[in-house]
Amino acid sequence: MWIVGVGLLIYLLYLVASFFLWEEERIQGFYLIPEDAIFFMEMDKPIKNLEVLAESQIWDHFQTQPQIREMSAKLNSVDSLFQDDTDLFKRIGDRDLIISAHMIAQDDYAFLYIADLRKWSRLSLLKSNINQFFREGYEVTSRTYKEVEITEVTDQETFETLSLAFIKNQLIASYTPQLVEKSVDASINPQIGRNLQFLEVQRQVRKDDLFRFYLNHQLLSDYWQVFSKEESAIIQTLEEYFDFSGFKVDVEDDRLLVAQGASNGNGTLQNLITALDEAGTGSIDATTVLPQETALYASFGFNSFLDLHDNFYGLLEERQPEMVKEYRTNRKKVENFLDIDLQADFYNWMGDELALVQCGNPGQGSGQPAFGDKEGLAVVIKANDIAFAKASLEKIQEKIRKKTPVKFQEVPYRDHKINYLQIKGFFQLILGSLFEDIEKPYYSIIDEFVVFSNSPRTIKLFIDGYEDRTSLIGDETYREFVDHFSSQSNIFLYVNTNKLANASERYLTPSSRQQLRENRSFYSQFTHLGLELKAEKKSFETRMVIAYDPDYDIEAIELEERTRKIPLDLVNVKKEEIDKATVFDIPPIFPSDFTASYYEEKHLNGKTKMKVRLKDGIPDGRYRSYYFDGQLRISGRFDEGEQAGRWKAYLRNGTLFHKKRF
Repeated sequence: MWIVGVGLLIYLLYLVASFFLWEEERIQGFYLIPEDAIFFMEMDKPIKNLEVLAESQIWDHFQTQPQIREMSAKLNSVDSLFQDDTDLFKRIGDRDLIISAHMIAQDDYAFLYIADLRKWSRLSLLKSNINQFFREGYEVTSRTYKEVEITEVTDQETFETLSLAFIKNQLIASYTPQLVEKSVDASINPQIGRNLQFLEVQRQVRKDDLFRFYLNHQLLSDYWQVFSKEESAIIQTLEEYFDFSGFKVDVEDDRLLVAQGASNGNGTLQNLITALDEAGTGSIDATTVLPQETALYASFGFNSFLDLHDNFYGLLEERQPEMVKEYRTNRKKVENFLDIDLQADFYNWMGDELALVQCGNPGQGSGQPAFGDKEGLAVVIKANDIAFAKASLEKIQEKIRKKTPVKFQEVPYRDHKINYLQIKGFFQLILGSLFEDIEKPYYSIIDEFVVFSNSPRTIKLFIDGYEDRTSLIGDETYREFVDHFSSQSNIFLYVNTNKLANASERYLTPSSRQQLRENRSFYSQFTHLGLELKAEKKSFETRMVIAYDPDYDIEAIELEERTRKIPLDLVNVKKEEIDKATVFDIPPIFPSDFTASYYEEKHLNGKTKMKVRLKDGIPDGRYRSYYFDGQLRISGRFDEGEQAGRWKAYLRNGTLFHKKRF
């Protein structure tokens, strides 16, 4: 008997020594990410960081989106599979966690989870008896793939199957078994974990934060095709020249999601980064002439465009001489045909900013039809000498008149003149494929800027905004948002998400268009997105900010836009219908189901009378009430059971009647 006791003691000492003293061969989690990952996230302390994130209003809002809620629920369900008395996750502790996203069909993607168990991975008892840790109601089976045992846990009610496997110190899991197999393949022949471009980005962003987000640019087109039926010059540029972007993400307050990091790419991009670094940064001033209908504004800044141009093509010639030769040949053809010199007649008057702008559709109350294909798009160039720019463009215009049959007289509009340049592909030649959609442009001079566009309606929009003092810089929400960035940069991207969604809807696939409409209450409250890039040696230093506005109600705003020309003094307001003194007195809300996401009441005709978002049975989020005919009556929001933010009341005809801030 004593022999058995000694043997057991020796075995226990072996377990203790192997756990605390002996190092087992380890593998980094990034080595297990399949190379077809579109993006992936990394957390050092997922339990602690998710608790911090869960305290923010932004995270609460993320949970209202079905796909994000489903991903979160599946991550939580991994924990819920285990029996309570095993306390497995608490024993394992807060370990490094990686979540990667992969396309699994033309219009669907799935996630792979990778957790570093560290010392706990040395317990062969844990690995060989993993099936003992699961709750009742799950069927546990196993199979082998390339000498790695894969445990498959199937929920007997939903028939969803979670696949698990151990690879050295890492636990990998996914509800898509093919991803676990791809992860096993990656462990044999790592791609992302050995990619030098990724490793450089990772080095620059690996610091304390909530989580880190990495984007694989090489798969952007495939991902884009899920949503859009049209190709995108921006997406093509990001895929062709960029390799990886990495961001360290934090929530600064309840209204700002902030990410800082780095982006790098191939040799062509590195040449551009070097040229931008040498050319310096430029101002972000075009907003003084951009209309408030601006949906997207991409600004490129430099001290001198001519220096940037010469430096870039000089560096590029060393790597891709054929590309430079083609550019110079095409440039010479244009110069010979028109008898001009692009440097003397165009490059020399360009100042420190060049911008590509996409305007949203004119407001519903403007009486103007929506923009057609390639309308609303503009190129804005700041001039270092506006008189010189005007004279140079007039010279080019006169040369075109002599060479082409086009007869176009300038059109005056509000003390400005709209002209026309009949040169197809001009901007693509001098500025690249990002500007290829600007063809045979109209142009006008506004202040110290020259605005080019395919459509005179877009030029008119710029002129009206400038003359009516309703340019983008006059928008208070934009000014507050842009304060989170530097006043100068190499590249600055601003997106008004709601205006861009409206302008882009016609380019989406039918299913994406439907999803956009179904989820617009979710995305519309992320009102602004900004991205700043500054050239630094061989990569871009990046900063991204997303603004969240819990008071933004897209349904109420669209209603106001439709009815803003109706004078309130012409409306007969019935006291019993709506009263300023009592309209925001909301009766207590006590739902019958505390686990529900929403509480809703109906009119007798079946239409919604009132709907409010719930959190743990308490009103928390968007509140709306409606008239009997479905017309919006009240828009507001609750914060943990209390009325908060802006509340608005509307008459039956949609006119804004009363508003109040709580």
